[in-house]
Amino acid sequence: MPALATTHSLNDYLKLPISRYREQLRQGNAKNIEVSYTHRSKPYQYSIQLTKTSCNYGGHRYWWLCPKCHHRTSTLYCAGLYVCRHCIGANYGSQLQQPIDRVFSRIADIRARLGWQQGVIHGIGAKPRYMHSKTFDRLVNEHDRLSAEVWQSTLDKLGCTS
Repeated sequence: MPALATTHSLNDYLKLPISRYREQLRQGNAKNIEVSYTHRSKPYQYSIQLTKTSCNYGGHRYWWLCPKCHHRTSTLYCAGLYVCRHCIGANYGSQLQQPIDRVFSRIADIRARLGWQQGVIHGIGAKPRYMHSKTFDRLVNEHDRLSAEVWQSTLDKLGCTS
C-alpha cells in the first residue's frame, strides 16, 4: 500500500481566483490590483501584477503574475503572500488520494451523475430521465465493478478471504 501523503493540499490554503475581480477588470485597462488582508495576525498590503492574453474570438483574458516567480496563473494561494501553487509546493487534493480513495471518489461521481443517494450501501437506483440506456448501462456496470472492488478490499482487510 502506498505511503500516506504528508505534504499539504491546495485545499489547505485560501485561494484568490482572478475571476473574483472580473467586474473590476471589465471597466478598464488594469495593470495590477491592490490587495490588503491580515494573515495570522500580520497585515499585508501590496500590488499584484496582471497580464492579459487575446482570446480566439475577440476580447482578452486576465491572468495574475505570481509575485514570487512571475509565472502566469489564474489562481493564487495564500501562504503569507499570495503566490502560485508551484511556489507553495502543494498538490491538488486528488494527487494525495490513496488508491481506495480514488475508487470511492469515482463511485461518488457515478452516483451523483445518476442522481442516486450517495454511498455504496444504498444499492442501485432508477435510470434518470433522458439518459440513454447505453450510457446508463455503462455507468451501472462501472459502479458494480468498483463496488465489488471496495467490498473485496474490505474483506481482505478483515482477513475474511483466503
